Amino acid sequence: MPQTPVEGVLHAFTRIGRRLKSKQAGDTIDHSAHLVLFVLRCNGALRLSDLAARMELDASTASRHVRALEQAGLLRRSADPDDGRAFRVELTEQGTAEWEAASKRRMELLSQAMDGWTEQDIETFEKLMTRFADGVINLVDERDTGKGWADKGWASAAAAERLKNTQNVENQA
Repeated sequence: MPQTPVEGVLHAFTRIGRRLKSKQAGDTIDHSAHLVLFVLRCNGALRLSDLAARMELDASTASRHVRALEQAGLLRRSADPDDGRAFRVELTEQGTAEWEAASKRRMELLSQAMDGWTEQDIETFEKLMTRFADGVINLVDERDTGKGWADKGWASAAAAERLKNTQNVENQA
């Protein structure tokens, strides 16, 4: 049992993380494969070395993931327009559909976990979680020179959503 509130937060994240990483009903790929699709969905076509760097993996591990996902029809290789000797990896339509379906299942899981919460509870939780994530990211980024792949993907999506919401509010005023 956690002895302090900070230990309680760590314990909660561990419990949640294990379950979100596990296969959900309907999943056809494992968590690591989902992460490859996520990085490509957020960044578009990437060279294998760039994909590995954004996932914070070595090239051989990224290559194994790419090979398996390519065989499953979720990724394809294409010529790199900047270097004819290199190739880029990109999602296929099936890969995009798989990523979207897996993401939808996880969003449904989170929504069900908050069933009975008020809209204000959910908004407060989102603000606190975002603030917490930003704090962790800033501390880690002070030690590491580059941001991790997940931060870039979600951060850009969140920024776009905030901009859209701000514009909607301004348009309504």
